[in-house]
Amino acid sequence: MTLPVLVIAGLTGSGKTLAIQQLEQLGYTGLEGIPPDQAVSLIEAMRPRHPALAVSLNLHIPEYREQFLAFDRWRQAQGIPFLFLEARPLVLLNRLSAHRRPHPYHPGVGLLEAIEQEVRDLAPVRERCTHLLDTSELDSQQLRQQLQALAHGIPQPLNLRLVSFGFKYGAPLDANLLFDVRFLPNPFFQPHLRHLTGQDPPLQAFLFADPVTQSTYRQIFSLVQAFWPHYRAERRPHLTVAIGCTGGQHRSVALVERLAQDLRPWAVPTDNPALPALNIQVQHRHLLDSQRELEARFGPPPPDAGVEQQQVRIPLAGFPAPPHD
Repeated sequence: MTLPVLVIAGLTGSGKTLAIQQLEQLGYTGLEGIPPDQAVSLIEAMRPRHPALAVSLNLHIPEYREQFLAFDRWRQAQGIPFLFLEARPLVLLNRLSAHRRPHPYHPGVGLLEAIEQEVRDLAPVRERCTHLLDTSELDSQQLRQQLQALAHGIPQPLNLRLVSFGFKYGAPLDANLLFDVRFLPNPFFQPHLRHLTGQDPPLQAFLFADPVTQSTYRQIFSLVQAFWPHYRAERRPHLTVAIGCTGGQHRSVALVERLAQDLRPWAVPTDNPALPALNIQVQHRHLLDSQRELEARFGPPPPDAGVEQQQVRIPLAGFPAPPHD
């Protein structure tokens, strides 16, 4: 059964307009940019004639944000779900720049500063949502899948972010699980591997041929595999797993790539009508920083570095086989 009313808010550039358009294709009547003090009367007036309403709130100015608390008390009393859309600041920056969209906070400040200020201003609103959706890695079809699941009361997939990073540049502050793999064999000291990354098959083969790497990876995979279903059962929208090495180019990248590959069976392809249990997002936070630093220190990579090769997947002894669809 479709939810009769759904309230939406979120950051500029996070996809509120697209969400309304997708919900309209699912049979909703969409209302966009509604100030909170007008939303109650609109919803009550339209409910009798429209079986499903999707209302996107306008919270761009302080007056509207001050009105939100009274509206939210009414929403909670009515049992209406509230979806908050967000995306990472750099993703929002790229979206707004690419589409040349103005930001309501932008006049007088830089665009990134405007985005960060809106994140702070809407933090109290975000805390009151019943559903939180990060659209950073979602295309329109994936967004539609998640909205359709929400509209029909189906549990949403868990947004599993797999992040590689370099400790020399700083550890991520938003990680739920963080693993330090600086004790693994370091390809930096192999001249033929130094300019490669953890995405390159020769480097992956070097790492995963090592018994300590295999044992470490098995334990990381087992922990993530054991934990993520509980995060989803608790309706946590996100689980961020961070793996760090010294520079964020070799070891951490290779383990994150392998982890994404081995968790893929739980992420149904976008053309499958079934909703996936996981929405896997991969981020190599410091890969480009490390590559620039290496090039400045040792010169450009040789012409054959990073040549496309078939993906390497070394079997791990005692490693459980992933489920088959």
